[in-house]
Amino acid sequence: MMSKKTLAVTALALLLSQQSFASETEGFYFGGGYYGQYLNLGKLKAKIGGKDAKDDNRVSINDIDAQRTEGQLISKYKGDYNPPFAANVTFGYTGELGNNSYRAELEGMYSSVKVDNIGLSSNQVTVSYLKDVSESANKKTYMYKTVINHDQVENASVMANVYHYWKSDSLSFSPYVGVGVGATRMTMFEKSSIRPAGQLKAGFDYRINEDVNMHIGYRGFGVLGSNVDFEAEVLGEMKAKQPVNPDGKKILELNKSQKPSDQKLHKESISIGNQVFHTHGIEAGLTFHFASKA
Repeated sequence: MMSKKTLAVTALALLLSQQSFASETEGFYFGGGYYGQYLNLGKLKAKIGGKDAKDDNRVSINDIDAQRTEGQLISKYKGDYNPPFAANVTFGYTGELGNNSYRAELEGMYSSVKVDNIGLSSNQVTVSYLKDVSESANKKTYMYKTVINHDQVENASVMANVYHYWKSDSLSFSPYVGVGVGATRMTMFEKSSIRPAGQLKAGFDYRINEDVNMHIGYRGFGVLGSNVDFEAEVLGEMKAKQPVNPDGKKILELNKSQKPSDQKLHKESISIGNQVFHTHGIEAGLTFHFASKA
């Protein structure tokens, strides 16, 4: 796996190079590269019965046995998304644009992000929450739970990208910016779905010879709407513990023998996921030109 130090040294070598190959080759190309994701962001949210969870629901994440750790509220939970190996392949066309150039390409990419559930002992965790249920004239509070496996996040993507390159005969490299849109097959909590995706790119392209270019730069990749549906099961009723705390604050405890009389309330749907999951990192790769003209 290419390290940050290796990427930095490579970029410096390109910038210091004095050989002038900045003029772009026009025609078709194919390429491939490595993408190191060093910052991955995605705050988990929950929907209960199709509605956004409220503070009163106290949705929390804990170990599956809930014995060795204290549960974390999902609003404060932050998993550590470790850098993975990610690879891409591309096929596109380079054309002239005034004194500069452009590229239009199709890109296929696969990435896998390892998840470390900070504060928890394993990747198989329990998600629990509270819900008020009206039973006749009395309102009662019940606890529900579901078990999920939050081990890794995978993306298999197809993107359409366009780039603008600035050329200069006095430089050995060409700065570029690019944008892309497409779709990704996102696997989260061991369940997959097709989601819209987008990305931004910026960096430097170096022409090694007439047919081969090398690039290195920033890449930001984002996925929209990655909620996953689960079935939650009622555990029992939450009742005020006696005696009450000296400060007068009630403490609820679980009574597993008490469940709603309506069987339809024993199970319900809960959706868990990120409204936006995005990664940031460094990419490096090669493009090989063919059927081209100077």
